[in-house]
Amino acid sequence: MSNRRFSQVMSIRKLNIIALAALLIMVVATGVLAETKGSARKVPGSDKVTLDFKDITLPDLIQTVSELTGKNFLYDESVKGKVTVISPDEMTMDEAYQLFLTVLNVKGYTLIPSGKVNKIIPTREAKENNLPTVIDGSGKRASEQFVTRLVRLKNIEADVMASTVLAPLIPKTSNIVAYPPTNTLIITDSGTNIERLVRIVRELDEPSSLDLLEVIPLQHASAEEVAKIASQVISQGATTAKSSRSTRAKNVKTAGEKEVSKVIPFSRTNVLIVIGNSDDIAAVKDLVAELDQQPTRERSNINVYYLENADAESLAKTLNEILTGIRTQAKSTRTAQPNQAAALTTEALSITADKPTNSLIINSNTEDYEVIKGIVRQLDIKRKQVFVEALILELSMDATKRLGASLQGAVATSSDSVVFGSSNLNSGATGLGSLAPTGDAGFPSLLTQTIDGILLGGLFSPITTTLNGEEITIPALSALIDISKTDTDVNILSAPRLLTSDNEEAEIVVGQNVPIITERLTDTTNVGAQSVSVERKDVALTLRFTPQVTEGDLVRLNIYQEITNLAQSSVGDVDEVGPTFTKRLLRNTVLAENGKTVVLGGLIDTNIQETITKTPLLGDIPFLGWLFKRKLKQETKTNLLIFITPTIIRNPEDLTEITLRSKNVMSQMQVDKVRSSLPAAALPAGTWSGYRSVDGGQ
Repeated sequence: MSNRRFSQVMSIRKLNIIALAALLIMVVATGVLAETKGSARKVPGSDKVTLDFKDITLPDLIQTVSELTGKNFLYDESVKGKVTVISPDEMTMDEAYQLFLTVLNVKGYTLIPSGKVNKIIPTREAKENNLPTVIDGSGKRASEQFVTRLVRLKNIEADVMASTVLAPLIPKTSNIVAYPPTNTLIITDSGTNIERLVRIVRELDEPSSLDLLEVIPLQHASAEEVAKIASQVISQGATTAKSSRSTRAKNVKTAGEKEVSKVIPFSRTNVLIVIGNSDDIAAVKDLVAELDQQPTRERSNINVYYLENADAESLAKTLNEILTGIRTQAKSTRTAQPNQAAALTTEALSITADKPTNSLIINSNTEDYEVIKGIVRQLDIKRKQVFVEALILELSMDATKRLGASLQGAVATSSDSVVFGSSNLNSGATGLGSLAPTGDAGFPSLLTQTIDGILLGGLFSPITTTLNGEEITIPALSALIDISKTDTDVNILSAPRLLTSDNEEAEIVVGQNVPIITERLTDTTNVGAQSVSVERKDVALTLRFTPQVTEGDLVRLNIYQEITNLAQSSVGDVDEVGPTFTKRLLRNTVLAENGKTVVLGGLIDTNIQETITKTPLLGDIPFLGWLFKRKLKQETKTNLLIFITPTIIRNPEDLTEITLRSKNVMSQMQVDKVRSSLPAAALPAGTWSGYRSVDGGQ
């Protein structure tokens, strides 16, 4: 008994679960249907409805209309597609049904009544079915529903009207047939389209002396617009002829006036229907030939100019500044002289840069664009480049003299190479001062100026010597590098080579980013706990310059040189007061010839070093300890020299030459490194690892 009762309870639970699931499915389906269908509701207290659908399927729309109107619809699976109906205003049930028929027509379907059922079929199949027949004059309202309408003619033969006028105006899905015994037209089409055709028929089917009819198709122009113009032309011609006849025969009574030709537009197929005499029809054809032209595309005021060399953003900024000045000047001119017109119409002119394509987008009329284009062409030129070789040295005062003396020497060996910089050549030279060209005032005392700490500035040319009876030129900067690396008192800090465009800044930074303790906090509640704040500072060598090539092939260099180093602290423990930095900075503007070397210097660093030598224990005795120890104080002065050689690059050949020269220098350095590792006995007598120019080249 208990088992049977348990089974009954389980059955009831299963039924409840199934019912609940069915209810959930219905709720979800209703929500989905509501979301899909949109909104279609009757207005309370009225017989009007509102329709608002978005992407509703045709079957869902048919279902909604069936519920609203109570009509029965029959369709197959071929009826598909989605539509959007937006109708914010309220409408009657009949208006809503006409809207439904229009939607079907737009989607390529039509509705055919068949008893109590309305069949929905493709429009192309409509004329093959039993359609409702409408007798002309029945007063039945036209709709998008396909019907067959009978139209009787009184003056024009039905077959002429059907074949000549109406046949070109109906779509392939429609049909038109003439029935001569009763002079009737049988038209199968949508009710609204038949209504358009009937209006044309009524316009033409009138008693007239005009015996010609022409259908003129249009390709580009609007039929309504051309019909208005043609009717005006024909009417003016008739009025002129009438006035002329009245002038010639004021007292003669005419038997009748000439009938004016008719021009009827049909917008659905964009054609003109002309009824008239041969002269008027010919005039309309000539007018159509002139008006029915493909519209010429107006030239856009937006122009794109692609730059080849200049930077679009910089050039756009420059041009806009020019335009601002022109507008300001034009405004003041118009204020002073109100009747004077501005030279340029700059109000609607704008210039914008497009960085990805490096182009200018110019919005202007044709005249202003030609002016702007001429300016851009003058500015969009290939700019010269400048190859700058720099050498930054630190050397003692004695090394300064040796460096100047060594640079004067250049001798030829038995090989095809040139060796220069031998320390036993020109030992009597006075140093860098003797490198200055003859006649340059102030240069002989350069070395003295350097020692005194005054800024050193000079210009000297590449070294020229003779090899096998031929003169060869050796780059002075390359000679400096090789001479300097053989002297222990000379420290080469950097030897950068940079290529930059004219008037473009170039920069090189070599160094480290070191941490510096800026704050140290101790937690008094926790013994030994500390909090340290650290920031970083660049300790580096910075060289920044901007070259400017003048018309005379001189190079103006705006130079910024900064060297920052860590130094031994003289005011306390580094952990307590922080590190000490030394900074040497040079900012100058010089003018150099192409390929000549500029030397800048005079940044002297004085280093004082104290050394105490003592006897252990005895030297620590107060006062008497000086009998057993001695103190040596040594002062060293280091001079910073900067050598800069600018070379103007005018064409790709100049750049290739510079590239090859740099490669040769690097290759020679590698050879010298290998030679320096060989035993001295393996080297030829009288040579050293200096710079060599093979085959007399640079």
